[in-house]
Amino acid sequence: MKNCFKIAVIATLLMSLFGCQNNMLSSNNVPFMNSDGAIIDSVRATFANNNQLAGIPIEVQSNNGIVELSGYVKTIRQSDTALELATKVPGVKGVQNNLIVRK
Repeated sequence: MKNCFKIAVIATLLMSLFGCQNNMLSSNNVPFMNSDGAIIDSVRATFANNNQLAGIPIEVQSNNGIVELSGYVKTIRQSDTALELATKVPGVKGVQNNLIVRK
């Protein structure tokens, strides 16, 4: 009976230790993704990897996680795609879409 109790205590301590380790690792990543520079880089990379937006000079700014998109696109679909993609980037709190559709 004593051995079962010891095993249970050790197992609980180990699970607590591993749980703390995961929190420490994830918290190290959060400040990086919340920095405006990292957000801008991520949004630009996302646009560059998208077939509809690659090569379009979309200006990306970020202030405290609020992203502002500006520039010219050829279709409403491109504007909507840019808005959707920027919204999904980690650390983005909101997106102000100032893209102008110009053919």
